[in-house]
Amino acid sequence: MADYLHQLPHIRKGLKVILAKDKVFRRHDIDLDHFNWAYIGPGFAGLVRIVVGQQVSTAAAQSIWKRVEAGVSVTPRGIMKAAEGDLRALGLSGAKVATIKGLAGAIAGGDFDPGAMEELDDEAVLESITALKGFGPWSAQMYLMFGLARPDVWAPADLGIQTGLQYYLNAKERPDAGKTQKAGERFAPNRTAASLLFWHLKSVIETARKAQKRPS
Repeated sequence: MADYLHQLPHIRKGLKVILAKDKVFRRHDIDLDHFNWAYIGPGFAGLVRIVVGQQVSTAAAQSIWKRVEAGVSVTPRGIMKAAEGDLRALGLSGAKVATIKGLAGAIAGGDFDPGAMEELDDEAVLESITALKGFGPWSAQMYLMFGLARPDVWAPADLGIQTGLQYYLNAKERPDAGKTQKAGERFAPNRTAASLLFWHLKSVIETARKAQKRPS
């Protein structure tokens, strides 16, 4: 299994299509091999990892996820057996503990089947996941991208994508979800690849700005 999303052939193809056509991204001389967005794969553990990443930075999410992996069996049975206090000690908030325990319970009770998501189209996956308590559209979109590696997923409410789009447009203000949704249409059917490029653009521009502010 590929370690990173950009290493999957159909995602890499989308990246190359956009870079070949888009003058703005080409100006930044983007090296795809510097991308580090993990491909987490389908299944229960992938959904738990998405929950871990809700409303925290990428670095914080990675740190917490490592502690969760080391501290508990990331299976429905393992999560159901784990004490709430033990899960919180790994860095999970009370709300996130409730979400992943609810997910484990839904699977154990036969109300949700992660394996079935692989056979559904994107809209059906979104509908199924957002029906779970604690899973909104962003979480479902991230699972479609990083768990199922669907090629044309767009998360217009994601602040990283919005900020990357702001830099791309050289705009004074960060576009809202509505404007971001509309802007993403031009990148279909490769909007997952476009998402990676906008996150990358945000990262390289903000890193460069921080470097400029450091005293020489």
